[in-house]
Order: sequence, then C-alpha cells, then structure tokens
Amino acid sequence: MILASFDELIPISYLRQYLFCPRIPWYKAVMRFEPPEQGWVTQGKRWHESQNPRHRRRLCKHIPEPREHIVNAHVQALSLGIHGYIDELIFNEEKCVVVEYKVDKGKPTDAQKVQLYAYMLAAEQTYQRQVVAGVLLKGSANKQYTITLDDKIKNKCLTTLHAVRQTLSSHRMPHSSATESKCAQCEYLRYCNDR
Repeated sequence: MILASFDELIPISYLRQYLFCPRIPWYKAVMRFEPPEQGWVTQGKRWHESQNPRHRRRLCKHIPEPREHIVNAHVQALSLGIHGYIDELIFNEEKCVVVEYKVDKGKPTDAQKVQLYAYMLAAEQTYQRQVVAGVLLKGSANKQYTITLDDKIKNKCLTTLHAVRQTLSSHRMPHSSATESKCAQCEYLRYCNDR
C-alpha cells in the first residue's frame, strides 16, 4: 500500500510514545520541547551499551548462517512516511530479524508491539529482505518475545500512525488519558497545565 507523499518522515518511536501519551510526540515535533534527560533514559542507554558485547555471540534460530548483525540500523518506509533506528538487525541475503531491547521485564505492551511492527515494515523496505520475525529482548535480555506480522498489530500500527499524523498537524495540545503513574514517569509533565 503506497500512501501520499509526506513532507517529513515521522520517527517510529513516536508511535510507541503516542500510545503512552499523545502529548509526547506533539511536544517534541510541534512545540520542539526537549526536556532534560531523565534518569530512566540514562539507565536505558547504559543498558543498551551493555548489550553490545553480546551482539556477535547472539544466535538467531530464524535465520541460517551465514548471517550478519547491524547495531542501530537506520530504516525507513517511504510508503508510510516513517523512519527510525532498530537496536539490532540480524540478516542474511534473503531474510532478516528485527531485535529491540527494552529495559522493563514485563510482557510486551501494545505500544512496544506497534513500534516493533513499524520497524519490521521499514526494515523490509530498506533492506529488501523478508522480515521473518521481530524479537523483543526484555529485562537483562533473558526474556525473549517473538512477534510475527499479523493483521491485528498491522491495523493498530496504521491507525496509530494516522492518529500521530493528525496530532502533529494540529496546533492544539491533544487530550491525554494518561494515568497518574504514567505522568509520574514522564519527562514532559511540567509542560502539562492540567496535571
């Protein structure tokens, strides 16, 4: 499905952030707010760096040898108007697997699945290889969740992308249904005048 051309590519991370709270991508893209880095962001970056030595040793049952790994692989899906950086891409000449690392230890959230799905679509378009799986490595990379392409996640991804586009084209701060616990961990809380 080819969509109309877009002025700007939307970062894929906006999809996950939008599902957490629609105001986050709006603050970033429309208001151009960049709050100071929060402790959990720094923790996440350190955690990502600690995974780097494991990249070469990590085996992938989805792709036969010989295979390669790219860390922080840039991808884009021009047909959807999205781009982003995948934590790790494992590939051979025909197939690839998208790997995302998450610090939390819980089961994958819908927002994480939508983000991963968008990365999978973008990887297919960028690298011209069949994406056979998306993998979320959670916690200390001990928990591995494999996500396959299915219509439910696809529809949620496309619906969310449309909603993000509408939000970014508006000059009005969007409504947020974020809970108190979400607001407590949000670096944009001080910009919300209704919390």
